[in-house]
Amino acid sequence: MGHRVRRGAAVLGALILLGGVGCSPDGRGPDGSRFDGSSPAGVASADTEVTDSPPEPSPTPSRVVVKPERPAAMDDDGPAGAEAAAVYFVKLDSYTQATGDTAEWEAMSHEVCGFCAGRLAQAQRIAERGDAFVGGELCAEVRHTYRMDLPTGIWPIDLDIAESPTRIIRPDGTVAFETGESRYVKRVEVARRHGAWVVFTVGSIPES
Repeated sequence: MGHRVRRGAAVLGALILLGGVGCSPDGRGPDGSRFDGSSPAGVASADTEVTDSPPEPSPTPSRVVVKPERPAAMDDDGPAGAEAAAVYFVKLDSYTQATGDTAEWEAMSHEVCGFCAGRLAQAQRIAERGDAFVGGELCAEVRHTYRMDLPTGIWPIDLDIAESPTRIIRPDGTVAFETGESRYVKRVEVARRHGAWVVFTVGSIPES
């Protein structure tokens, strides 16, 4: 799985916007971010208290969160489809957290994907508690696409990701968790199963 096919930009273009945040990833992964998996199981705990004095309670913002559009390229069963699926899955994260609509996330998550399960659990916990997930928009650029692993059919894809500041707000308006903007690189491994793309892994790039 270590042979590079090409730079993914040749397929998806130079930049794929996944949310309202500008994107110029530099590949760094600072501690404390959520999607980069630095928290246990890749999950930002809604139990985490902000160390500063809590702000005065304020009403939860009224927001309309639009589900990301599934890219037509995902119909392709080759590298273009693999890249589109990897980026789309990243795009689904903030939508899933903000709305509690986990159907698409679950459909694309393979049972062995620990990161996928962790983010699903957080989305369900946020919904159960009536918390609000604010921000966390993501944008990504395909850095490298590697050859498909023939025994498994898995395509490893490296993504540069930029994530906007995030807050988890309790029903009373107090902040349960917050963190600033972060930039990092992740490897997403996808494969076709029963005619659809599924995600096996989202994690750090192994050291060579």
